[in-house]
Amino acid sequence: MAVLEELPDMPERPAAAENPFEGWDSIPLFMKSLPAELGGQPTGAPPTDTSTIDALAALMYDGTPSEVAAEFKEQANDLFKRRKFRDAIGFYTRAIDEVGKDLPTEELRVLRCNRAAANLELGNLGATLRDCSLVLSAPQDSYPDPPSAASQKTTMKALLRSARALSGLEKLPEALDTLQRLRMLEVELGEEDKDVGAKVRDEVEKKVARNEKKEQEGLEKKRRIRESEKAMREALQLRGVILPKLAAKGDLFATCPSDVKPPHFDPDMVPQTSLSTLPLTPSPPTPFVKWEAPPITTPLIFPVFLLLPLAKPPTRDLCLEFHTLATFGDALEAMEHDPAKLQLYIATSKGKVLKVGAKLELGKVLSAASKDGDGWELKEGWALEMVGVPKGAEGEEWIKTWKEEVKAGAAALL
Repeated sequence: MAVLEELPDMPERPAAAENPFEGWDSIPLFMKSLPAELGGQPTGAPPTDTSTIDALAALMYDGTPSEVAAEFKEQANDLFKRRKFRDAIGFYTRAIDEVGKDLPTEELRVLRCNRAAANLELGNLGATLRDCSLVLSAPQDSYPDPPSAASQKTTMKALLRSARALSGLEKLPEALDTLQRLRMLEVELGEEDKDVGAKVRDEVEKKVARNEKKEQEGLEKKRRIRESEKAMREALQLRGVILPKLAAKGDLFATCPSDVKPPHFDPDMVPQTSLSTLPLTPSPPTPFVKWEAPPITTPLIFPVFLLLPLAKPPTRDLCLEFHTLATFGDALEAMEHDPAKLQLYIATSKGKVLKVGAKLELGKVLSAASKDGDGWELKEGWALEMVGVPKGAEGEEWIKTWKEEVKAGAAALL
């Protein structure tokens, strides 16, 4: 008579003197709520080559259920060793479907545990968990006596395979719970020196640490964004820069195009503690430096619109970076305009028009514009705006008309 054996074989030890799970919850965490999404691959996949089909057809159905199951299992074990896992699953499934209901519980547990091993090799993690849950929840034939050593070996294999599948599915708390049960069973059986789950436990613990670090980094990124925005709002207010109503209430610079960098602190002048390159979380042995928002007195860099109403055709240029320590002449030259030929003006939020010399720095003009509760408004919520006209009578005449429009609350229309 053929005898069912587990895959792979493990040496037997005498049965434990008592139930190792007595006094604690015997149901692994993952079995309490087996995820519905764990579809896996069909466990009853048919053999994929004719040699396997021929071998299956040649099996005899004579004999006891155990003998018939052993014949199927012998074929499945051979296929498993040859890494034909899908075909092995087919034979394990035939044994379970054909005679499973008539088999002793332990023999059926072995078949399901072995099928779980084949599914695990194929990455069918949901199918692996389903079989393992059936193995672990099966009633004990020996009850009220302790389970046999062979039964305990099957339980250990099912726990280990469950843990591997759960790790692959990123069900890390459930995987650790399962590995803890495996370890307790090893201790009860006097096999703690083997620690067969050590490799998987190390893998799961690394994943847990990785996830915890990822979560901490996410929180730190949010903190930095929040603190940076707070510091920027205060820096703008300090310089008399006025935000439009929508920008003042909503996210700062939310309307700024993705290809334009909104107002920002000069990265070359922020302190070491405000560098964006500082690690988000501690990375021993490197000393950890906590990131802090730049001081609000740190020089700023603005994008600035330049309106040229008398150009043919009228245009609106954009200077991507205008430093508060740079002059307006520097900005004009960066946009390929001659400061000697172009006169600049700005309009404040209270309707004043200020003439700006090419040698003046942006920071000083911002300070001048902010007197008496006035200020220079960010157009579209992210850029300053200035007007340039040719030096001479034509430009002066246009500015004279524009001043009247500004007083009346009109914008500089092209």
